[in-house]
Amino acid sequence: MNIPNDAISRFEEIPYLRFGHFPTPIEELPRLREALGGGPRIFIKRDDYSGAGFGGNKVRKLEYVLADAKAGGVEIAITTGGEKSNHARVTASLCARLGIRCILVLNPPAVSYEGMKPASLVVDELVGAVIHPVSHRDQRQPAMEALARKLRSEGRKVVIIPLGASIPLGAIGFVRAVQETKPQLERSGVNFNYLFHCSSSGGTQAGLVAGCRLFGLHGVKVIGVSPDDSSDAISTEVYGITRGIAGMLGLPEGSLDEELTVLDDYVGDGYGISTPESDAAIELVAKTEGIVLDPVYTAKAMARPDRLDHKREAQGNRQRTLLAHRRPTGSLLFAGVIVILNPRLQKQRAATSSPGSRPDPTIHDTCPD
Repeated sequence: MNIPNDAISRFEEIPYLRFGHFPTPIEELPRLREALGGGPRIFIKRDDYSGAGFGGNKVRKLEYVLADAKAGGVEIAITTGGEKSNHARVTASLCARLGIRCILVLNPPAVSYEGMKPASLVVDELVGAVIHPVSHRDQRQPAMEALARKLRSEGRKVVIIPLGASIPLGAIGFVRAVQETKPQLERSGVNFNYLFHCSSSGGTQAGLVAGCRLFGLHGVKVIGVSPDDSSDAISTEVYGITRGIAGMLGLPEGSLDEELTVLDDYVGDGYGISTPESDAAIELVAKTEGIVLDPVYTAKAMARPDRLDHKREAQGNRQRTLLAHRRPTGSLLFAGVIVILNPRLQKQRAATSSPGSRPDPTIHDTCPD
């Protein structure tokens, strides 16, 4: 269907903060392409440069969600994630800037070191967030609701921000990302066939799909790569959020829907646990392009384009892939000592270290002989 102009007007009228460093650049990765043996050209959109709280994709979502909270007089924002959560860190950082008290309900990470804190958790505390620990991710939502009830009973104005800010209002941030990207592509003269990103709570993919529909990027296939849940579960979330966006813009339900692609075959042993393919992606991209990928999300997304590109090699150099680098590299860092290790060594050391032992604070050269 043709998108009516009043839908674009409604989109433009939605208030948002302007704290992010946008537009983020799009860079080609020619040495990565060469290392992969040629084939399609690969580009990366550097949302790790987006600003507040070390950046990442959550800045775009929270610019909308927290603008609405501030306008509504919210005093306290409660949200959730793991101790390494980019969403929690960015929420805490933006709340500090807005003067909103932030409470984070956090569960322990899948990989940790005795006596050391994830860098994201240190930043959360540094910017003034109150940490409410829980032992498992299933406890997060009930804990948030209990905290909100208690604070509201005391007369405080509270907002609960869902995991990843993955609601229609937050996903509007990625509708704007597509609007931002379209003129970048037009100036470069490059038309993309695929847009890969990591898809978990569904908001980023919903915004990208809706944005491509809204701004006429019909030839771009948006491909989500799951770091945790099944394709069916994530697709259900994406459809729900996309239809919420349509409602916000005064469009019929389903008018922004596209056939979704969510790949769940690179989850590995679970959320926050790297795979051999994501380990290889981290090393290869770092050594060829000087870009350090986040091991929880973007590395698993990057592990897919190189495989898909080789399958499509017969189509030649006309294929072009854009990867949304949606995460900073904080998941590789722990406080006390800054540690940057080969992900395979991380797992080995975590499994074999004795209580109280510390990782070797060196940067390891993992080039093969």
